[in-house]
Amino acid sequence: MNKKQKQSITRELKNKSILVTGGAGSIGSVLVETLLKFEIQSVRVLDIDEYALAKLNKKLKDSRLRILLGSILDTERIDMAGDGIDIVFHLAAIKNIEISEFNPIETIDTNVNGTVNMIKMLIKKRPAKFINISTDKAADASTLYGNTKQLGERITSWAGFHIKGTKSGTVRFGNVRESRGNVFEIWNEEKKRNKPLSITEPAMKRYFIHANEVVDFILNSLLIVKEGEIFVPKMQNYSVKKLADEISKSQKIIGLRQGEKLEEILLNDEEKERATEKKDMWIIKLYKKNIK
Repeated sequence: MNKKQKQSITRELKNKSILVTGGAGSIGSVLVETLLKFEIQSVRVLDIDEYALAKLNKKLKDSRLRILLGSILDTERIDMAGDGIDIVFHLAAIKNIEISEFNPIETIDTNVNGTVNMIKMLIKKRPAKFINISTDKAADASTLYGNTKQLGERITSWAGFHIKGTKSGTVRFGNVRESRGNVFEIWNEEKKRNKPLSITEPAMKRYFIHANEVVDFILNSLLIVKEGEIFVPKMQNYSVKKLADEISKSQKIIGLRQGEKLEEILLNDEEKERATEKKDMWIIKLYKKNIK
């Protein structure tokens, strides 16, 4: 982020109490660490992974950090976590495509009902702002994961447009290079074991972005969110095979997983008609006029 953006974010976050669901995950932990660099009041991290929470707490060692072990399916725990909160970043989700396909009930519960629970909480607690985190898999959903995240976007857009007192919106982005279980992590592990790199299809392309870039984009979106917008950063589309070639030429083709596509998109055709294009992003508005 540039100097002007950092100054604006500093003002936005000063003395704020913040809740981050899924804050012990690969992206959430980077967000939490970044938030603690500002003059915030406190940041509460709600996560079901006790090991990751303990690891985060040990690494950051900050008195403003509050560690909360709990699930977004537990409404009482959410209400407690959201008490007195000014800003909410909602990252908690089941993200693995294969896991979600074979565990549909749990995935729908977490990604859809869990997000509904978060929206119900903000209706009661009325934080100033709510940012939902989504994926490019929601733009033209062909997997269960993508469909659940698309529903999460819709719920958040509805909330942002209809619920007074809280500005809500969604940030949608592609694959994060540093995320847990990402393809680079898998490839590096395969290379260590002298195994060929697993490639789904040679023609596959994916949008990739670094975790620090994601966090900067999330915080910049926080500044401009108003009524349920979906913020999509402009990202580079990479050939997966070319990325693998940079690590090893020894490769094996494993084929597409259920619901997987050769190429993802950042916006679907309907969204393109509703979107406003900026220098570094698209802003999608699902609702065109106020009908409160």
